[in-house]
Amino acid sequence: MKISRISVYQVTLPLEHPYRLSGGRLYFDKLDSTIVAIDTDEGIRGWGEGCPWGSTYLPAFGRGIRAGIEELAPQLLGLDPRRTDLIYRTMDIALPGHPYIKSALDM
Repeated sequence: MKISRISVYQVTLPLEHPYRLSGGRLYFDKLDSTIVAIDTDEGIRGWGEGCPWGSTYLPAFGRGIRAGIEELAPQLLGLDPRRTDLIYRTMDIALPGHPYIKSALDM
């Protein structure tokens, strides 16, 4: 079994109750979520998500997750998804750190 395709989708998630931080200086009424589908050559599909909290509260942000996945995806194509040790090592070599990016690919 080999990873044959990695698809990335941006989804805006509206919050039912907007959230304020720092005395109202930071205001969030939606989240920029990244949905990931990993397909294998045997027709199996796995789903992952990266959804950081806001765009100014943490170092992680939606566009950054998608940019990181764009860097990592070519390295993962052709690998056996059951070989998580190899997948983690490959991601760590290609992009040290950034666990919030890798978590969207960790299925």
